[in-house]
Amino acid sequence: IGDPLWGHDSRVNSVAFSTDGTRIVSGSDDKTIRLWDTATGVQVGDPLQGHDDYVKSVAFSADGTRIVSGSDDRTIRLWHAA
Repeated sequence: IGDPLWGHDSRVNSVAFSTDGTRIVSGSDDKTIRLWDTATGVQVGDPLQGHDDYVKSVAFSADGTRIVSGSDDRTIRLWHAA
């Protein structure tokens, strides 16, 4: 059983691995997107904020440099993967 990654304040709706397997991105009902280091389980940087409603979907670009998120606020946002 894996160790939990703690940080979101509400339900997590979507998670994805980066193509190289070194990062995980997660999106939550707390309206944030978080990046995690897979080797350590530590959150990378500050939460990504900008959606006005629940984050329902997250994914990495094929080259791992961007994150895309979809929200109940009816927007899609592009982020730089730190």
